[in-house]
Amino acid sequence: MPMDSLPRVTVAIRNAAPFALPSVLTEAQSFLFDLGFDSLAMARLGLTLEEEFGFPVLLDSWLSSQPDPSLLTVGSLCVFVESRLNVDERVAS
Repeated sequence: MPMDSLPRVTVAIRNAAPFALPSVLTEAQSFLFDLGFDSLAMARLGLTLEEEFGFPVLLDSWLSSQPDPSLLTVGSLCVFVESRLNVDERVAS
């Protein structure tokens, strides 16, 4: 699946990060283990995604969809955001 949202999701991740992140973010990086996100940073991420995409991005279903926290990756977030974009586009038409 193409990651069309990756550049915009990366902007939101950088804006929500509690500290400096690696210069390159990859789809495989885990928010918890690789990027050091905690619950407060995840809450900020939801807000920064909303600012970036222009609609509410409620992360609770994404967070609860993964049985292992290591699976909460940049790539899985992109897939989730793209699915929300598709829903938003269907509702608007």
